[in-house]
Amino acid sequence: MIPSQAQTFSPLTFKPYSMHLLRTLGICFFCFSNSQTECIAQAVVPAARLAPAVVLAPGVPVQNDRDLAARRWVRGLIQQELHALHSLCKLNPQQAKDLVNTIESQWKSKLASTFRSYTESNQRGGVDFEHRVENAMKAWVQASESITPEQKSTWDEELNSRNILRQKVVIGKMISDAERKYGLTSTQMAEAEKLILERWKEAWWVMYRHGTTPETKFAWISPILSESQRTAGGDPGGLRQEYYTSGGATDLPSKGLNERLEVAGISSDESISIDPIAPAAPKP
Repeated sequence: MIPSQAQTFSPLTFKPYSMHLLRTLGICFFCFSNSQTECIAQAVVPAARLAPAVVLAPGVPVQNDRDLAARRWVRGLIQQELHALHSLCKLNPQQAKDLVNTIESQWKSKLASTFRSYTESNQRGGVDFEHRVENAMKAWVQASESITPEQKSTWDEELNSRNILRQKVVIGKMISDAERKYGLTSTQMAEAEKLILERWKEAWWVMYRHGTTPETKFAWISPILSESQRTAGGDPGGLRQEYYTSGGATDLPSKGLNERLEVAGISSDESISIDPIAPAAPKP
């Protein structure tokens, strides 16, 4: 072909070239699109792997933070009671195994109202975890067929002794407050102890344990006061000082939900399922 000579194409001659060009452009676009998709996928997949994901088995409940805390405290208190029981009653291996298996199987249902009460309450003081666990533990010990009557009696005596000492602690603090306010003599303090003991309420121990000293009402001890003490204590312009004790949620023992209960070196059977608890959903 002579370079300077013009070359012309008829429509029939151009058609094969145009089809070839379109096919070439299509292949290029397809490869570019696939390449972009692959790049995007490579960028997204690692991010997805890094994102926290909770894969739950069917029926696994998602608990809020308060429910999780309540369950840990309950298990901590149960574990503490188990150690105290063994210290006093000297459980043999069979007794330990029977008891710890029973408790591991029943603790969630036995104390379900405790979890619910705390979840629905606004503060730690609304639920007496110690008292509820103590009652549950007493029921488990009494229902056990392997624990002897003598051991059960020993445990009952332990619980009764605790209550007597708790009364003394609370009433002693109440009398101490009254002594500060009215200037009681030692004889009056002994008389006040009897008067307050007659009015004892279990709720006072709960109040004290959660940080507040019950008030010693003027009407209760008025009969043992002198006229000058009544006047001084009843001064409407005087300020009533409040006294507080340590208390609150942070002083409770805690045990992980994935840690098995144990006593006397014996843990609950592996065949007893420890239900998984899903963590609370992250806050936005």
